Amino acid sequence: MNPDFAAPQRQSKKGIIILALIFYGKLLKNFWFVVLYILFKKKEYTVELLILLAIVSLVFVVINAYIKYQYFTYELNFQDDEFIIKKGVFNKKTILLEKGKIQEVNINQPFFHRILNIYQLEIDSPGTDKKEIMIEAISNENAQYLRSFLLERKVSAEENLASDIQKVPQIKISISSLLKYAVTANYVKSFFALISLVIYFTQQVSKNFNLDLETYLKNEVAYTNIGSLSIFTFITAFLLVAVFGILINVIRTFVVYYHLIISKFDYYLSVEYGLFNTKNQLINRDKVQIITITQNYFQKKWNVLHLKFNQVGEENSKNNSNNILGIDEKEKNNILEFLYNELPIFDNRIKPNFRYIISRTVALIILPVKIGFFLFSENVPVLLYSIFYSIFAAVIIYFSFNNSRLSYNEHFIEKQSGIWDVEQKTLQIEKIQTVTISQYFWQKRSDLGNIFLSTAGGSIKMKTAKISELRNLANYCLYKVESSAKNWM
Repeated sequence: MNPDFAAPQRQSKKGIIILALIFYGKLLKNFWFVVLYILFKKKEYTVELLILLAIVSLVFVVINAYIKYQYFTYELNFQDDEFIIKKGVFNKKTILLEKGKIQEVNINQPFFHRILNIYQLEIDSPGTDKKEIMIEAISNENAQYLRSFLLERKVSAEENLASDIQKVPQIKISISSLLKYAVTANYVKSFFALISLVIYFTQQVSKNFNLDLETYLKNEVAYTNIGSLSIFTFITAFLLVAVFGILINVIRTFVVYYHLIISKFDYYLSVEYGLFNTKNQLINRDKVQIITITQNYFQKKWNVLHLKFNQVGEENSKNNSNNILGIDEKEKNNILEFLYNELPIFDNRIKPNFRYIISRTVALIILPVKIGFFLFSENVPVLLYSIFYSIFAAVIIYFSFNNSRLSYNEHFIEKQSGIWDVEQKTLQIEKIQTVTISQYFWQKRSDLGNIFLSTAGGSIKMKTAKISELRNLANYCLYKVESSAKNWM
């Protein structure tokens, strides 16, 4: 039986430990220099001072945590469908959140919460980048009850929501699928992350050991014949960087997404994952605006892909909970059918005009090569570099053009783009909020234009396509939005 949420409720008593740890972390972050000052002063009573400081700070954080626990309550107003938070000792604060305006309710279990067998509840509403409410210590049963009430339907304080917590259809991502995805994804991110780590480590070594690495490297470059280095050396260095980059991505993927489970309820998906910090977020079927499917050549061969969901207000969201990694084609179709009640099949396609290649060749090849000859012709072999760069850029332009297309049917629009990682963004026409047709002055003569389709969770665009086709699509979208009885959320 759930507690009477119509009356003020406090967090779990174990939350005092969590609140103390959080406040203690803030103290260390803001006053770490005091500890360093005492250590480096090396006075007679250094150890005693540190022990005294530790005891005083510990007492202080425990008292602070207990006060926050005592003066933090939450309750449900069932009559007005509101969630009420009261907190503060001297500056008392009351927060009222209307049930209909609540965007997300997430249940997480960070590392220390897992040890104490308690959970963290995050409540968010539109109009802010941060979480509105954070209940740091709550039981899983109470968290599930609150989430079900705030997101699903009106229930009484005594009603048991066992039907929402019972066993439901699940998709479990295996370790082998995660491994396949991890070794074939985020090459560029992993490479730059490794380079950044090397640069940071080099700076710290130089700073802490008083090494003038800049002068040293300049001298080494001046007296080293780079041409004498073998091709084998460069290939070995490149392979080492690639292997370390992949290793970093594998470790990150396993730490963040370990034990990834997607549960299918009546109106939403529940995504749960995490090795040390367990997170759980709902993907509401009605609030999903854009679904992005990402897959490269190796992932296609291994039958793994990446799904991303943009819900209302999440156009630029980097929330990991909106991502499902390592699923196969069958599982992807299963999820799409659940969210859309059908599997989108597209018969109509709009491809960019060949002038797409011309404009990007001018911007990415001709202009950079000319600037390179103008600035560096006396110092470096620009011709050789320009040839390699032009071939590389030409390959990028070709694949970008070849993979670009806009597909549509009676209810859906899909935009495909990408060079190596090919993205397919799908949205329901009824959820479009803005349709914009634009045409640059140099496109008028060739009857080309661009279209931008915006939703509450992001947008898709198609550039350098035949403007008559884009106008027909825009008119159809506006007709469907105006005539459809469906809401955008």
